[in-house]
Amino acid sequence: LFVVFNILQQRTSLLHTSLKVKRTSFATVSDSFASVSSSAVRTVAERVGKGDFSTAYTPEEEKVHWLLNEVNGVTSHIPGSGSARAMMWNQIRGLMFDKGLPNFYITINPADVYNPIMKFLAGSEIDVDDMLPNEVPEFWGQSILIARNPTVAAKFFNLYMKSFL
Repeated sequence: LFVVFNILQQRTSLLHTSLKVKRTSFATVSDSFASVSSSAVRTVAERVGKGDFSTAYTPEEEKVHWLLNEVNGVTSHIPGSGSARAMMWNQIRGLMFDKGLPNFYITINPADVYNPIMKFLAGSEIDVDDMLPNEVPEFWGQSILIARNPTVAAKFFNLYMKSFL
């Protein structure tokens, strides 16, 4: 499930990421993009990946570093990205401005590692009504069950939220 989300997020980032530049430096940035080779970009990207953010051995690499400082990536349509979170926070602030502050806050934390319904959804035959205290699932066994079958955890969460709401 997490691998699929990662693949979909990478696909979305490739399709929906755009670059933002100040209007005053657009001509200079576009000329720099046209004059930088892909090998220089690759070299600088490898160095940045290793934690070296400032070393440039050639003028072309210096130009790549300058581009990194001048160009901003816009990723607001990518779920889970910093821009998407900022956009959601702005929407919440707008709602609070329009509708007023909420009067009631609630935090829901369904603990699936201790819940016997999780075992039931995974296919175990248990009687939730006649369960003794020593038959409550143990943390370690339940954690392994969730790690091996994350779909059951998602079903549990969905069931829990629908029951609560």
